[in-house]
Amino acid sequence: MLQRFLIIFWGIIFLLPLWSCSVFYSSERPKVDFSKLIKDKSLSYELVGWDDEADRRRISYILAALQSSGKFTSLRYQDQTNTDAHVQIILESSPRFKIFLGEASEPVSYLPERNPLRFGIYLFNRFLAITTFFIIPDIDRDDDYLVFRLSKKGKLEKEYRYPMESYRVFGWVSLLLMWGDDRKEWKPILTEKVSEFLGDTANDL
Repeated sequence: MLQRFLIIFWGIIFLLPLWSCSVFYSSERPKVDFSKLIKDKSLSYELVGWDDEADRRRISYILAALQSSGKFTSLRYQDQTNTDAHVQIILESSPRFKIFLGEASEPVSYLPERNPLRFGIYLFNRFLAITTFFIIPDIDRDDDYLVFRLSKKGKLEKEYRYPMESYRVFGWVSLLLMWGDDRKEWKPILTEKVSEFLGDTANDL
């Protein structure tokens, strides 16, 4: 009975930090301003790289912001021939590694080859987190980019890139910092990115 209790107890102690993950957004937060937009263009869009369930939720916020911006007379999916402009909305994801088992979303060799120092820090942090039962938190950096690739009449006009850097924190610290979790902030964050994109394309779109 005691042995079973200890197994359950240590299982909870070890797994609870893994269930608690806090996300903290660290890129710049510009103000949203759709007030100067003139509703005079139709837009076709294409989605690239939005494969995970969480990513699909995020792209829905981007499309909603484009629709409600007041800029476009219509917003259509992959209909370049009948619209004034076409945009590829691309998510460039940083490599993400599973904590224990499972297939990573990027090749295992991606980070060691491109940034060996960062990969070494990543492994050292992971080792400390596991050996201290996540008293030292496991911190994963996601340096994603939101890319808008604008085309007109089948010709690429320009590419606009916006950083979406954030940190995912696993461990006991994340339980204490859950009040500052930014996962519920993705809708306003992505609305800000759309506002920035439409401001940057004022002369092109």
